[in-house]
Amino acid sequence: MILESTLKYVIKEYAELINKSKPVKREKEISLKGNLVTVVTGIRRCGKSTLLQQALIKEKKKIYLNFEDNRLEGFDLSDFNKVEQIAVSDKINCFVFDEIQNIDGWEKYIRSAHDKGFKIFLTGSNAFMLSRELGTKLTGRHIQTELFPFNYKEYLSLTKEKSGKESLINYLSTGGFPEYLISKDNEYLRTLTRDIVIRDIAVRRKIKNEHVILRLAIQLMSSVGKEISYNKLSQSLNIKSVRTTIDYCDFLKESYLFDFLPLFSYSIKQQQINPRKVYSVDTGMARANSLSFSEDYGRMLENAVFICLRQTSQDIMYFKDKNTECDFLIKKNEKIVSAIQVCSHLTEENIARELNGIRAAMVATKLKSGIIVTLDQEDDFGEIKVMPAWKWMSQSQ
Repeated sequence: MILESTLKYVIKEYAELINKSKPVKREKEISLKGNLVTVVTGIRRCGKSTLLQQALIKEKKKIYLNFEDNRLEGFDLSDFNKVEQIAVSDKINCFVFDEIQNIDGWEKYIRSAHDKGFKIFLTGSNAFMLSRELGTKLTGRHIQTELFPFNYKEYLSLTKEKSGKESLINYLSTGGFPEYLISKDNEYLRTLTRDIVIRDIAVRRKIKNEHVILRLAIQLMSSVGKEISYNKLSQSLNIKSVRTTIDYCDFLKESYLFDFLPLFSYSIKQQQINPRKVYSVDTGMARANSLSFSEDYGRMLENAVFICLRQTSQDIMYFKDKNTECDFLIKKNEKIVSAIQVCSHLTEENIARELNGIRAAMVATKLKSGIIVTLDQEDDFGEIKVMPAWKWMSQSQ
């Protein structure tokens, strides 16, 4: 429970800060049409509240609360009524609640406030917890947008660098977390990783041995772009139950730290039993937490291409048969629509392997064209185009 005087002070302070701030414009846009609860989800510190500020710049009167603020420790469901009373007395009709998943039972009040006609904007950092509550209490009443750290074009806008190989390599190294792009402090990214694993997962899930899931996260950072085995992960980390390892990986995915891509197959069962490939939400974060990743531009580029694809699609797979591999297949409306191979630099030694891999994927999925993304090469092999990543990302985002 929070004193009303405390709430008034915090609300006033946030209003002053928001009016003074000058957020970097994001390419992502939020639709304000209709009377739906707007929800922005994504990893912690990727700029969700800034995106809402950008969308609501014309909404002069609004109440903003960040439930990560220590001054709101102890805020419970009944305190929303105090917030509403403040809004009514000040003739405010717009609420912005940051990291809403920190408040137990929040969805009950949000539905009530929505029924009363308030405009409501929410952010959250846990995909599962939000989807569960949204699905039970706000079905048909909300619209959801995913946000990621800065993409390459946004990175260029912030740093004022020119599009090209040099800026691309810089982007692979730094990633796109807004605060890190300003501070360039690697400890910030390591601390952010620990905060997400410990606070957002271990504490909330009541995991007693929090160091195990933290070690798992660091090991996955070192395995970006590689196939992983839950059995081998369990053995290397001395986790007794493989089921526990699978659950921990699911928790890491729900907090947007990682994605785990299935092997392409028309059989759902085959997708489930085959090894998955792991990717990080941010190349800078993976580099800061893993020495092995920081020197491998091939895997850094592959992860960056994945991030670019993930911003527009959740249905991504990899292809592999007895002799060849292709990094990414994109599925839309139950049909494979794109095949993408990633190779930092094509040479006489690897060109046949890279072409054979993407061609095998195209044959298996009946695609007529494919793309090989490189650091800085451009070429044409008929049905397969070779593009520099800095150009491809500029077109894709």
